Amino acid sequence: MWFRILVLAIGGFALGTNGFVVVGILPEIAHELHVPIDLVGQLETVFALTYALGAPVLAAVAGNIARKRLLLFGLLLVVMMNLLATAIPNLAVLFVTRMLSAIGAALYTPTASSVAASLAPEEKRGRALALAMAGLTLAMVLGVPLGIFISSTWGWHMTFAFIACLSGLAFLGILVLFPAIANPPKIGLRTRLTLLRRPVLLVTLLNTAPWVLGYFIIYTYLSSFLQQVTHLDGVGISKMFLLFGLAGIVGNALAGYSTDRWGAMRTLVLASLALGLILCAFPYVATSFAGAAVLILIWGVFDSMTIPPQQHRLLALTTEIPGVILSLNSSVIYLSSAGGSALGGLLIHFTSLTALGWVGGICQFLALGVLFWSSHLMNKAQQKESKRKEEPCPASMSVSQ
Repeated sequence: MWFRILVLAIGGFALGTNGFVVVGILPEIAHELHVPIDLVGQLETVFALTYALGAPVLAAVAGNIARKRLLLFGLLLVVMMNLLATAIPNLAVLFVTRMLSAIGAALYTPTASSVAASLAPEEKRGRALALAMAGLTLAMVLGVPLGIFISSTWGWHMTFAFIACLSGLAFLGILVLFPAIANPPKIGLRTRLTLLRRPVLLVTLLNTAPWVLGYFIIYTYLSSFLQQVTHLDGVGISKMFLLFGLAGIVGNALAGYSTDRWGAMRTLVLASLALGLILCAFPYVATSFAGAAVLILIWGVFDSMTIPPQQHRLLALTTEIPGVILSLNSSVIYLSSAGGSALGGLLIHFTSLTALGWVGGICQFLALGVLFWSSHLMNKAQQKESKRKEEPCPASMSVSQ
């Protein structure tokens, strides 16, 4: 069982690296293809937008397809698209490969979670899910810096070849080692979108947007900033991304502890304030290796402290279909990352790299305002529910009379 779940984690590592490594190799792609950096940055926008819009639709449409077949098809699509990106270094081709590899990721990632849960006994499902999803975390810590190092050493084409090899390894592992897996109950697209009719849930869900928007405004072009403003080479940039990933692991652990100890609301207020200040300071402090390292370390910690408590708040609002609300939150994350990459590109085109920090910081303060708004709606909903429970029902009143 555990070896099979480890294979799923390898697939997650490959797809996580595929999803985020482009932000670290934008300067190399732009230089070789002789196109502006803000245009190349839209490769991340296209990937995120395709994933965000495709994931809920694909989950509903592919509900009756065998899980093993979905895993294999998703990985095969990623392998083929990365090999195509390696063979044909053309910007138009890269946009097509990013779109189709995003569809592969949207098929694989949620399916891998459900398969991991089905392979493990009930008392071990938490650990099985954690192991299956560890690949995505490891991609941020190791995959992205390694991809940047490969790009700076052998060229960005080899980074895509590296992703294709990892995805192919996971494909072979699933093909050979996995049995047929029963499909989970199908949930239609209409059921998934019905939750958005509840105002408190909608506002709380939208709270994710400004956090992620502000993050991707600068993260998408972080390698360009470190190259042009901090004056780092490829090795130095890969070290910064490695530091960011390691800080994210620490922040994720702190988020769990802080949410349990002081509550999700206090954790998110602290994280939003810290992120707003850090990103606003970025253009002024990250001009040296030491300054950039300190800010990236703190940024990585506090950024990872937003998603876990936000998921905690969303799950508290609905207990009927928790998987659906978390999948909707994932769609908001990817839509916002697409918006952040696009907005960052516009800022670079019309202003400069240094404007990214200010706008990213303002988004974090905006998130703080939406957080208080959603908290107000949650409190009103709780008070309304408490009054409803305290009021005697008409049947009991007529009996008493």
